[in-house]
Amino acid sequence: MNQQTPLLQEKDIVYSYLADLKRSAREYTTAATEANCPVVRQMFEQLLQGTLNLQSQTYQLMSQQGWYNTSSTATNMEINKQIQTYQQTQMQTNQLIQQNLR
Repeated sequence: MNQQTPLLQEKDIVYSYLADLKRSAREYTTAATEANCPVVRQMFEQLLQGTLNLQSQTYQLMSQQGWYNTSSTATNMEINKQIQTYQQTQMQTNQLIQQNLR
């Protein structure tokens, strides 16, 4: 019996699966934000949440196996600075929307 080497290693298959989950999450996000019907939007939001859960589980598995390493860890100060920047942008956007709705 000849034992053949698999074309793709387990690590490569899981990495490909993770990439597909990321792509699906982007597509579901786009679909949800462009949906005109509340029922359709809710469906895409549910699909997105399920995909994000699968992505998280897949990432955890890859991390435990040593297959996926993050480049670096951010300090709390860097994280807080980004949060503050995003909050300011969100506040400015909300103000702009409210001004134009009047």
